[in-house]
Amino acid sequence: MSEANTDLEKVVVHSPGLIEEWREIFLLEESLRLQVHILLFKAKIPALWAVILGGTGTGKSTIFNALCGKPLSETGIERPKTSGPILYAHTRFDLATEIPFTGIETAAIPASHENPKPTPGLSGRLLVLEHDREDLSHILLADTPDLDSVEKVNRQVAEDLYHLSDAVIFVASQEKYADEVPHLFLRRILEDQRLCYLILNKAEESSTKEDVLSTLQGARGSLSHDHVWLFPFMPNQPSQALVHHPMFRDFQALFLKELSKAQMPSLRNKALSRRKRTVQEKLERLLGLTGKERGAAQAWVQDLRRMEQESAENFLREQREAFSLKGRDALKREIRRLFSKYDVLAGPRRIVRETLLAPLRLVGILEKQDEGKRKEELRKVRQKMDLLPIQAAVEKFNRRVLEKLSPQDKDSPLFKALREQGAALTAEEIRDLVWKAQDQLEDWLEKRFDILSRNLPRTKRWGIHTTSILWGILIVSFEIAVGGGFTLIDAVVDSVLAPFVTKGTVELFAYHEIQKVTRELGERYQKEMLSVMEAQRERHERRLQTLLMPEEAREALEELGRQAAQASEE
Repeated sequence: MSEANTDLEKVVVHSPGLIEEWREIFLLEESLRLQVHILLFKAKIPALWAVILGGTGTGKSTIFNALCGKPLSETGIERPKTSGPILYAHTRFDLATEIPFTGIETAAIPASHENPKPTPGLSGRLLVLEHDREDLSHILLADTPDLDSVEKVNRQVAEDLYHLSDAVIFVASQEKYADEVPHLFLRRILEDQRLCYLILNKAEESSTKEDVLSTLQGARGSLSHDHVWLFPFMPNQPSQALVHHPMFRDFQALFLKELSKAQMPSLRNKALSRRKRTVQEKLERLLGLTGKERGAAQAWVQDLRRMEQESAENFLREQREAFSLKGRDALKREIRRLFSKYDVLAGPRRIVRETLLAPLRLVGILEKQDEGKRKEELRKVRQKMDLLPIQAAVEKFNRRVLEKLSPQDKDSPLFKALREQGAALTAEEIRDLVWKAQDQLEDWLEKRFDILSRNLPRTKRWGIHTTSILWGILIVSFEIAVGGGFTLIDAVVDSVLAPFVTKGTVELFAYHEIQKVTRELGERYQKEMLSVMEAQRERHERRLQTLLMPEEAREALEELGRQAAQASEE
């Protein structure tokens, strides 16, 4: 079991809930895990499991004692008498460490223990009563708690032991055989094609096998006439009296014949083959559903990325329109007015700087710059940054994700994951992302200024060729970008500088270099803004990935399938 347990530990099934059958994935995983445990366990135990099942007060323990030939399980008129499962097993089986159900502990009473008193069993524990009888050395006979017990643990134990069964002795009574819970369980036994013996205990004289079989009409699977037994009511010491009853002797003879040592290989091989098929079918279904959901997840990611692209385009368009609405016509008029007054020889530094700054002040993008250290000027620009547009864009993106990409089922894991705390970027997280990118942008801008200033013609140190004017142009460009004009920055700056080129006050080299810097500045700033949207999209993708079954889990499931296919008697 250790090898199988190791592989099962790797199987952590997840599901984001993108397909309609997502709930079935978890049910299949639980069922498959159990079925593999049972299959590997039964393949190692060369025995046939005969499990006695039934409702409250039907006389299960009476039948158990009669088959064992001893009063091992406590009986009586009080209900229920069996508090926990009791297993009559040969001493050659070590079941304490092998039982495949984690919720059941085992306790054993050795065969050497003389004349044990009848026991009601131990709730939640499997009590193994050992024997050294050769005639039952290949049969593990189990008395179980009631199928309709008020205690959940007892119902679960009965369910667990049913999973181990090769044959079922189903005990009903005259007043209980049509009760819903036991009746539905009996139908399930027949549908599972278990070898079944149906005993109607404490039957009235007028009762017939046909009456009992008529209640099972319509059930998938069938129960033959010779596997139905009617035992009369025996008021005094029923276990002892039943042993001598001809009808019980006939039942016992058929039971021991059909579960004989000679029949055991055939019965076990059929049972193991049936369980192998069950495991394989469940495994294929589980892998099929998880594969379907992985495909749905890939489509979901594609839709998410398309939505991110659309949201980014909308954001850029809104920024372009907003910048235009701030006064593009007024900006043009101011530029023309200033250019008409421009005198190349009258204070070129002042005119160039004022020409750059005035139209931008007109639309509220920047205030007049104080000369000082470059770092301080860059920091001042940052403080004027308006983060509300990108915050609004991310919020709008998240709203679309919830409207268009969220599963409709409110119980699905992805529905909850998209709405839990931390799913959406906060305003503080957006600010930190932007400022981190801003640090890199500022460093880049300073480096480009250093390169440009070193390459200014040494013969001309006035006008735009002065380092202060050059830095002023870059600062103005930076403020245009921060002010929301990053999509138009090259056009705005070029519209200011172009007249100076035509007047010959600037060399083409400086002009083109400034063009390239401002264009790249706009592209970098745009990328910086859109990286926030990208970070939000990646966060959604990561949440989806954590809900998908890892590839190693799929590999572990496939290995379990191979182990199940190879399971055999050892």
